[in-house]
This record gives sequence, structure tokens and C-alpha cells, in this order.
Amino acid sequence: MKTKQERRERGSSLIVVVIIIAFMLAVGVALLMTTGMTPKVSGSVRNQEEAFNAAEAGFEAARIQIENNLASDAWTGLSAYCLQTPTGINEPGQPNYFRNVSDLSLVNTLAAGTTGVIFYNQSYVQLPGGTNDPSRTYTVFLIDQGIANDALLVSIGVVWSGKQTLATSRLEVDLGLQVTGTTGSTP
Repeated sequence: MKTKQERRERGSSLIVVVIIIAFMLAVGVALLMTTGMTPKVSGSVRNQEEAFNAAEAGFEAARIQIENNLASDAWTGLSAYCLQTPTGINEPGQPNYFRNVSDLSLVNTLAAGTTGVIFYNQSYVQLPGGTNDPSRTYTVFLIDQGIANDALLVSIGVVWSGKQTLATSRLEVDLGLQVTGTTGSTP
């Protein structure tokens, strides 16, 4: 027959074994959850990079468009081609100020053909059949900064999955025109 001391020691050993197994189970579950999150995180990072690439493509396309319009004298400056709507889009402190609004809200507020919108939901990736891929788009517009011959070019890249937005990225570039002219002397 076992003594009281032996039974206590056997009971405490059982408790230690249960605690060790519970700890190992918790570590195993944590590893499984971490491993399961890795593909989601890498997919999110990939979508964010794609959105930034779309914003860069929009900037480059807009830069070329603006240079061509200025070189051909179709545009004489930038201010006349900046967004006017929605009201307050270029005024800090206003509810429609472009930096207070999410990228997707801005894209949804704008429309093709609006003054100041250079490109609207323009696809930049071609599929093998020659059609444009609607899942990678950019929208580019100009914001008046209140300085003559100066504007802010905003390019928003969006990655879509059907009608769901996976990622957006905004690129803002300050544009300024160098104005040359005579200073009153004859050339």
C-alpha cells in the first residue's frame, strides 16, 4: 500500500504533465495560426505593391499627356485644368478636401470628362488577348494649390477583384511651370 507522500508526489507529477501538454498545445496552435496568416499578409503586400505600380503608371501617363498639351499649346498653364468639383477639394479644413477623403472615395466622386481629371479608371495592364485588365487601374487629376503656374498632380492606383477593392495607393507630385519671358529689354 502506498503512503500519503507517494500519492501526493504522483498527483503533482500529473499536474506538471498536464501543464506541459497545455503549453505545447498553445504553442502548436499559435504556430498554425501564424503559418495560416502568411499567405494573406503576402497577398496584401503584393496587392499594395500593384496599387503603387498603378499609381506610378498613372503619373507617367499624365506627365506625358501634360507635356504634350503644353508643347502643342493646347494648354497655356496648369490652373485652368485643375479640379473645381466637388466644392472645397483643394481647401484644407473643408469636408471634401482631397487629403481628408479616402482614395476610393475620391475615385468614386470623380467622373471621366470632369475638368481636372486627366485619366479616370484607366487600365494599365493588357491581357494576352490584347484587352485591358480592369483589375489594375489608375485615376489622375490636378489640384490647384493657389500658386500661379503650379499644381499638384494626384495619381491613385487601385487593385480590384470584381467590384471589391483589394488595395489603393496615392502618389502626389508637385508640378510647376517655369515661365520664361522678357524683362523689358529688347532681345
